[in-house]
Amino acid sequence: MARQKNDGRGRLGGRAKGTPNKTTSSMRQIITDCWDSYIGTGQFEEDLQELDPATRIAIMEKFAQYIAPKMKTVDIDMQASVSQVTIEDRLRQLCQDAKK
Repeated sequence: MARQKNDGRGRLGGRAKGTPNKTTSSMRQIITDCWDSYIGTGQFEEDLQELDPATRIAIMEKFAQYIAPKMKTVDIDMQASVSQVTIEDRLRQLCQDAKK
């Protein structure tokens, strides 16, 4: 009989949980190295200056999403119920609870 999913005995084969994917990390490193080289030579700035202003702005906008997180709107639905309980009311309630 084959093992069932989530039988409590852990994983069978494959990477252990939390182990990074070697292929993904190596590809990211290659891309990072190429990008650093492109920026470091100054070619990026030259290429950017050759573009028309509208295209330049569009490209900078696309790069911005990798530098700073996108802002999201946040809706807060807050309903507060205010009850006016005085200290005297609370003391009376505590005295009644103590008598019981």
